[in-house]
Amino acid sequence: MLQSLANSLSSPLVHGPLFYAILQLFSRLPIQGSRVFKWLSYIPLLWLGFCSLIYPSVMLIKPLEDQYPTITLSSPLWQKADGIVVLACNHFDDDALPFVSKWPQCSLQRNLHAALMYKKKPLPIYLAAGIINHLDAKSQAQYNKEFLITLGVKAKDIHIFPQGHDTESEVDALAPHLLNKYIALVSSASHLPRAVEYFRLHKISVLPIPVEHLSRKNVSFVLGLPNGLSLYRSERAIHEYLGLIYQRYLK
Repeated sequence: MLQSLANSLSSPLVHGPLFYAILQLFSRLPIQGSRVFKWLSYIPLLWLGFCSLIYPSVMLIKPLEDQYPTITLSSPLWQKADGIVVLACNHFDDDALPFVSKWPQCSLQRNLHAALMYKKKPLPIYLAAGIINHLDAKSQAQYNKEFLITLGVKAKDIHIFPQGHDTESEVDALAPHLLNKYIALVSSASHLPRAVEYFRLHKISVLPIPVEHLSRKNVSFVLGLPNGLSLYRSERAIHEYLGLIYQRYLK
């Protein structure tokens, strides 16, 4: 329930106008302080504008993405691991699309990076996640396995566990098979703080491997015009912050 609510409210395009409408409603009620609600109602609209600008959106997501350093393919750090875990994102089961168009950036970058790691040093790869979309014919874990095989990973080195519909349940499915293992964990940079914590709760040691960065390491101040990419970046950041609040204080 809370996860569904967080997913719905993560976008500034949703919660900004929603809070504006709520505060406007309070401003029209015959109650003391109604005039204050009228002025407060403009704050969500300012927030929406803030989230749609380049620099503010980068500043929202950068603290999440910078928690773990970039691990290069040549680094000996991940090569000491006992295996690679790639967390699921999504897949479009549409045969009318070319292969690469079936994968959103999060899945494409996670799987591609894991395949490049495997090419450098063949380690077992662990995948989880069940059927995510109601039109899917297979589990997300199976789709990701097929992606990795297409990129040259041997089928015998891919271990799938087709259960889970979010990070928490994916980790629950993987945990019994990763006990006493040191794992290289591949996921989106902004998602890793939350994902690492779920593995820590299962007492599984992981080396975070961040990919799909939505901000650069070095940024300079620039506002630019409001744009959809900045709104998307802000939405991703807000989603992760809400997830961290749930994980740390509401579970």
